[in-house]
Amino acid sequence: MTSYRAVGNICAVHFPSLNLPISQNKALEMLAQKGFERLNIDIIILGRELIGNSTYKRGARMYEAPDALDCSSLTKWLYAQQGIWIPRRSIQQREYGIKVSPEGVIRGDLLFTSGHIDYYLTDSQDGVGHVGIVTGEGTVVHAANKKDGIVETKIEKFINNSPRGAARVIPAGYEVVTLKTPQNREIETSDDIRWILLQNL
Repeated sequence: MTSYRAVGNICAVHFPSLNLPISQNKALEMLAQKGFERLNIDIIILGRELIGNSTYKRGARMYEAPDALDCSSLTKWLYAQQGIWIPRRSIQQREYGIKVSPEGVIRGDLLFTSGHIDYYLTDSQDGVGHVGIVTGEGTVVHAANKKDGIVETKIEKFINNSPRGAARVIPAGYEVVTLKTPQNREIETSDDIRWILLQNL
């Protein structure tokens, strides 16, 4: 089962993983009656909107996003808008996602390279220092540095002979629905949606 950890009052749901005895459309209809709002979020469009509008700040705090970002707070903030929690640091993000090859990345994947400071688990030659999000159009949106800010770069230039792997947060082919929960509901993970629906069948 694919379960996503909510971010505040926003949570992503992969309805087939909930194994419900009703259709997705019926489930969404029931949730709407209970005050849940479906959001139309495209994290690549959101990332591109930050180009020229957000500043780069090394070690930026999450409360500063999206005005000030570093590479991993950018990717964390983007996924948060879709209702998906991911860890804060680039090395943690690589370990958290489904590992895929840099050559096989698709839209929304996280791509990692060596950077100014590399963090590693056991092998210093496998350190991660930078992360960006793949657009699916041969480019990566990333918080580059203080001079350039948020930019979109061709994958080949982004990797620049120092690839450190890639990670997929949403499995290929999965349709994820983003829901904004009503104030009277506390949702920790997408699995909570299953129990809310089953209680009302």
